[in-house]
Amino acid sequence: MFRGFVCILFLCLLFVLIPFVLLFGALSGLKGKEAGRRFYRGFVRRSLKVIAKISGAKLTVTGAENFKDGDSFLFAGNHQSYFDIVLAYSFLPEPTYFVVKDEFKKIPVLGFFAKRIGCLFIDREDPRKAMSTIVEATEILKEKRGSVFIYPEGTRSKDGQVHEFHSGSFRAAIKSDTPIIPVAAKGTRDVWEEHPARLCAAPVRISFLSPVLPGDLSPDEKKHIGEHVRLMIEEARG
Repeated sequence: MFRGFVCILFLCLLFVLIPFVLLFGALSGLKGKEAGRRFYRGFVRRSLKVIAKISGAKLTVTGAENFKDGDSFLFAGNHQSYFDIVLAYSFLPEPTYFVVKDEFKKIPVLGFFAKRIGCLFIDREDPRKAMSTIVEATEILKEKRGSVFIYPEGTRSKDGQVHEFHSGSFRAAIKSDTPIIPVAAKGTRDVWEEHPARLCAAPVRISFLSPVLPGDLSPDEKKHIGEHVRLMIEEARG
């Protein structure tokens, strides 16, 4: 209960600071669009670190040696909780663009910052718009402008199980011949979703698995890449 109260206080503080954040963001943006994005990404990264600390989650991270800043990867993870992003964000290379549901940009404050840090919004109800987002992700990877993070299940798991991975989620990596890093999250639901009235200092493990290289896959393996990555994550979760 105490952690939840402190987290609410911190979120209120962030809300009060928004005008100042907007001012500094605008000043940074005068140096170019990417400079503005770097400012907002830094702000979000530091804020999420504080929320992770407040949550008390006993976090174990493995496999971060499988990637480094300056290289491009497609990160593909199972989605159990809002805390998947909160806890993993600060370990990702800079910059990493998250693919998020189109509805997210309509959420006050969160949607604003999602736009400012360069999230890629995907409308799964409109195949043409969804394909446009995948093309944008492909260009980012092909041009080595950063990494992309996607949740191939398409939504958060309501029962804690890892559900079907949509193979289309990997099209950007296959088209750009970019390494795919499966990300296995375990225990993130126990931090909040299992008991929404409070934050729990639960043990959490986030594992960045060995890269899957699209160029090493046969046409049939590429066709079933979603299931291959899902099974890797299932095995890593234990």
